[in-house]
Amino acid sequence: MAGGKIRKEKGKPSSQHTPYQGGISFHKSKGQHILKNPLLVDTIVQKSGIKTTDVVLEIGPGTGNLTKKLLDAGKKVIAVEIDPRMVLELNKRFQGTPSSRLMVSFFFFFFIVVYVVWFLLNVINLTHL
Repeated sequence: MAGGKIRKEKGKPSSQHTPYQGGISFHKSKGQHILKNPLLVDTIVQKSGIKTTDVVLEIGPGTGNLTKKLLDAGKKVIAVEIDPRMVLELNKRFQGTPSSRLMVSFFFFFFIVVYVVWFLLNVINLTHL
């Protein structure tokens, strides 16, 4: 085609999903992007200044490429994911990792637990006034 332009075929909806080699498709509309570059992952962990005594909260771990390096750097990783498919993928990938080192949580469940703890702490503080 002249000018190097690519013409979209009519009638075919454009896909919002990006296929992943493991069979999981990513939803870019939900902000899901795979972090594949190992040098970028190493740089993120290095620049973060994580110590071996740190507990790290990772929001949106996806398939766990960064999670693996965070586990190497810190004491524990709490990974919170909104997509239940990714939670299953993380559980498969890190099967055998002790819960004292990695906690993978579905976002909705995590949100409820955080809210209940916050509520209880506030009730306790209010009763001691």
